[in-house]
Amino acid sequence: MSTSSMAIVKSRVVVGSGDMLDIAWHAWMACDGEGDDVTRLEIAQRADYSFDLSVLDGLDPGATSLFVAFDERFGNFKRMELMQAAMSRGFRLASLVSPRAVVDKSVRIGPNAFVGDGTIVSAAAVLEYNVVVHAGALVGHGANIRASSWVEGGVILAPRADIGAHCILRAGVIVARGVRIGRNCELGIPGDYRKDVAAKTVFDPSYDEPIRVYGG
Repeated sequence: MSTSSMAIVKSRVVVGSGDMLDIAWHAWMACDGEGDDVTRLEIAQRADYSFDLSVLDGLDPGATSLFVAFDERFGNFKRMELMQAAMSRGFRLASLVSPRAVVDKSVRIGPNAFVGDGTIVSAAAVLEYNVVVHAGALVGHGANIRASSWVEGGVILAPRADIGAHCILRAGVIVARGVRIGRNCELGIPGDYRKDVAAKTVFDPSYDEPIRVYGG
């Protein structure tokens, strides 16, 4: 068999820190037929919160399938920053769907998106790049979760719900059918959200009224 006809098996590497790194690593290890074992690499942050990317120096971008695992800190922008740093070095980012999730074959999932154990994602849903949907969430038919959003376990998105970029949805949130959540929102109070939510609105259990952020 010629070299050109041989399948190239890429090594699988998860980089990041914290609980999300461990969750992603275990999920990818559980996937069948993905090639080599998964390497787990911790990326440290300096005192100014910048990333120490030296762990990437020993990896070959052309031979590595990479997943960036980080939490929702700073409105998901730190996770996106790390993802973009990896891409600028030539890495192609994988999406990661737990084999214990139920995802319809028509669902579109972007690079560096994560779907956790027991999550159900119904037909025609879209999970854009860098989205995280944690264990046990329910994403209804045709729902759209835009880039770099974070959906905790137990969240329910009814059919056609539309979640803006860089949103955070905490456990116990239910977004009704067709409701639109604007970008940079945090739904931190459990309950039903039956009306559209304007961009940059924060529902914090410490306050009686939603907080609106202006400018920026």
